[in-house]
Amino acid sequence: MARKLLLASFVIVAGILGAYVTTLILESRSTPDYAAVDYDPSSNAMSDVAAIMETPEREFVTIDRVTLSDDAVVIAIEVAGKAYAFPKLFMEGVGDHIVTDVIEELPLAVTYCNETECVRVFADHDSDRNIELHQQGLMNGGLAVILDGKIYEQDSKEIPLEDYDYELKSWSEWKTENPDGLVVTEMIWEQESENEGSAEATQL
Repeated sequence: MARKLLLASFVIVAGILGAYVTTLILESRSTPDYAAVDYDPSSNAMSDVAAIMETPEREFVTIDRVTLSDDAVVIAIEVAGKAYAFPKLFMEGVGDHIVTDVIEELPLAVTYCNETECVRVFADHDSDRNIELHQQGLMNGGLAVILDGKIYEQDSKEIPLEDYDYELKSWSEWKTENPDGLVVTEMIWEQESENEGSAEATQL
């Protein structure tokens, strides 16, 4: 009798633990996990992973707060007569390939894949909210993005967003032409301790 009670207790405890572990796994899969993305300081190549990556929030700063070589390439856009620059150098690291913001009341998403050198800028004139466009690792050797639960290659014409005009210019040329322009900030992903097993973003 005692053995049966012990066995029954063991089964119940095992069931409870199993349910708890399953819940933890489901919760961890429901949020982006930057720790799942390998980071190699010597390389800016994206890892071919399935984990969705959030688009980190970044601020815009004045030219005097940015240090770039004169020949660094920036993605230049103009919104409501104001100039904005997105340096490729600041968008080529793991987790850095998409910048979304509502600029002058226009939702925009600037995307850059350093694997294929593909640049696309998207706009949504029908909304006043941030475009929920996120990274989804690599697809066919290039950046994959996810929008409304559907995955697309960055250069796909099926992405249901409007293409927005941009130019590629050198940092020297752009800052000379736009002394009052604004520049997106760089993101640096710092690896935390192994115990925490995650990464956090710090803003310059």
